[in-house]
Amino acid sequence: MKTFFPIVWLAGLLALLPQTLKAETTSERDERMRWWREARLGMFVHWGLYSGAEGIWDGQKYGGGVEWIQNQAGVPTAEYAARLRPLFKPNPGFAREWARLAKVMGAQYVVFTSKHHEGFALHDSKVTDYDAKDFCGRDLFKEIVKALRAEGLRVGVYYSVIDWHHPDFPVKNTGLPHPLAHKRNQNLPDPDAGRVMSRYVDFMHQQVEEIVSHYGTLDVLWWDWSSQQTQGESWRAQELMALVRKHQPRIIMNNRLYHSPNVNGDNLGIFDITKGDFTTPEQHIPATGMPGVDWEACMTLNGTWGYSQHDLNWKSAEMLVRNTVDIASKGGNYLINAGPMVDGSIPEAIRIRFQELGAWMKEYGDSIYATKANPLSAVPYGRITAKPGKYYLHVFDWPKDNRIIVPLKPAGAAKAWMLADSKHQPLVCETTPEGVVVTLKSGFQNPYASVAVLEASGTAIKPGAAMK
Repeated sequence: MKTFFPIVWLAGLLALLPQTLKAETTSERDERMRWWREARLGMFVHWGLYSGAEGIWDGQKYGGGVEWIQNQAGVPTAEYAARLRPLFKPNPGFAREWARLAKVMGAQYVVFTSKHHEGFALHDSKVTDYDAKDFCGRDLFKEIVKALRAEGLRVGVYYSVIDWHHPDFPVKNTGLPHPLAHKRNQNLPDPDAGRVMSRYVDFMHQQVEEIVSHYGTLDVLWWDWSSQQTQGESWRAQELMALVRKHQPRIIMNNRLYHSPNVNGDNLGIFDITKGDFTTPEQHIPATGMPGVDWEACMTLNGTWGYSQHDLNWKSAEMLVRNTVDIASKGGNYLINAGPMVDGSIPEAIRIRFQELGAWMKEYGDSIYATKANPLSAVPYGRITAKPGKYYLHVFDWPKDNRIIVPLKPAGAAKAWMLADSKHQPLVCETTPEGVVVTLKSGFQNPYASVAVLEASGTAIKPGAAMK
C-alpha cells in the first residue's frame, strides 16, 4: 500500500530543514556590494539599558566599553533590569534626531544596536518580554528604521549573539564573557546548571527572523561577536545567514559569526566570503589597508561605545576628517560611533564633531564617496583617493612652497584644480622624474584636509624610482 504525504505537510517539513547559503557569481556579489563600497562613511549607534548606567555602578566609575557594565560589575540580570528599567524613557523624537545628525554628518548608512550583550531588544519580540515594547510600550526598532528611511539613509542592524539575560546562554567554558562568571558571584551555585546552549541558539534564530521579516528592507546585518571556542556552527551560522538571506536577499553581513574583534585586524589572512561579506577591524586603521577584502573600521569617538558621563576624551573633528580620508585612501569604510544618553538624545560633544565632519564632507565629499584606494605610492603630505582618470590629493601638511609631488608618470597632458574652487581654475602641473608636481593655491587651504584634483592617466612611480 502506497503512502501519500499531504503537500502542506511536506512543505512544512522542508521549511524545518537547515537552510544553506546560495552561491553568487562575482558580478552578482559586486552588484550587491556596490552601494556599500561607495558609501565610505557610516554612523554606529550603541544604545540600550546600559545607557542609563552612564558608566557608573554602585558609585564606581568604569572605563572602556561601558556598554559592558553589567559584565564589568558582575550584575545578575534581575538586579540589572530592576535598576535600569525605570530610567529607560526615550524621547518621542529621538530617532529623527539620530537620522538627521547622520545625514548632516555625511553618513550614507547607520548601524544601530538592536540587541547588545545585555540581551535587551529594541524590536517588539514575541519570544521574550525583555524588550522595548514590554518596557516602554514602543517598538523602538520600528521608529529608528522609519526615521532612517525618511532621511534616505541605508539601514544597518547590529545584533549580538551573546545574551546575558537568556537563561540558556552558557556562563563558562565558551571563551565569551558573562556577568555570572565575575568574582562577585564566585560563591553562587553552579551557574550553568540546567542551561542548554541549543535552546538559546533556537531562540536567537527566532529573534533574528523577527527582525529580518517584520521591518521591510534592511541593508546591513552587523553580527557581534564570537570567540575561538564558540564561533561559526556553534551558532549554526550558515543556517542563520541563509535564514537572513531568505528574507533579505540583498543584505550585507559582516563576518563576526566566525571571528571575534580581536582577530579582525591587519593580519586577517585570506578572507572567506562564505563567512561574511566584510570584516571589521576595531579601534584601529590597518596600516596598509586590506587589499582584496571589503573592510570597515569601526571606532569610538571617545573611549567607549555606550554613553559615559565621565569619559570626555573626545577625538577632534580634525581627527575624524583625517581618519575618513585615511580609511578611504586604503579602500575601507569608516563607521564612527555615537553613544546616546538613556533618553536617546545625542551628547553635544558628539553633535558638534559630527557637524564639523559633515561641513567638510559637504565640500569635499566627492573625494571620498565612490572612490578607490590609492593606486600610487604613499605621499608624505597626506593621502590619495582615486576614481577613473582622477586622483584626489588630500593635503594634511601644506608645503611652504605650495608644491606637492604626485608619484605618477603621466601618459599625456595632466590638469589639476582645487576641489573647493567652483570655477576649477587650473593649477600649474609640471612633469618631473619624481612625478607630477602640482602647485596648490593657498587661498583654498582647509585646516583639516585640503584637496586638489589631478586629472591624468599614466603609471605609478615606485618609491625611490625616477621616471625613465
